Amino acid sequence: MKKLFLAGLMLIFMGGLAFANSKIAVFDMQKALDDSDAGKAAVESMKKEYQELQKDIDTKSLELKKMQDEINAQSAILSDDAKQSKMDEYQKKLKDLQRIIKDANDEFKKKEQNLVAKIAGELRDVVEKLGKELGYSVIFEKRESGVLYNSDTADITKLVVERYNKEWNSKKK
Repeated sequence: MKKLFLAGLMLIFMGGLAFANSKIAVFDMQKALDDSDAGKAAVESMKKEYQELQKDIDTKSLELKKMQDEINAQSAILSDDAKQSKMDEYQKKLKDLQRIIKDANDEFKKKEQNLVAKIAGELRDVVEKLGKELGYSVIFEKRESGVLYNSDTADITKLVVERYNKEWNSKKK
């Protein structure tokens, strides 16, 4: 029993030595997505698309408002059939606008997910290359791994973003 206990202590000691010689880092994916040139370009692109679509939505909303005002103003002089016809047309245009807004939201959400997945994949590749190049044993994703504390020297996010920006900008040219 004593031999087994000593063997266990030896394994723990040897494992501790291996761990002591390990180089460990953390990487903040969200910060890298926000700070990278590709992430910033994706945000700008999405903003421009959103603004263009918002102009169209605003125009259609204004048309609906005018239509509603017209129906209210003419309510006393329109026949019941004419009033119902205008209300039906208004309801149809309102549903069309609501559908446009829902479709746009769904499309933007999907586009954002695709862009994030693409950039995150490229960032993971950079992390892996840097990990091998700089001799890291383990690199944890700061938020996903549940890291509660790390020293600033263990955080390689800035280094990854710099390397990724260099690669991304050279592909862009």
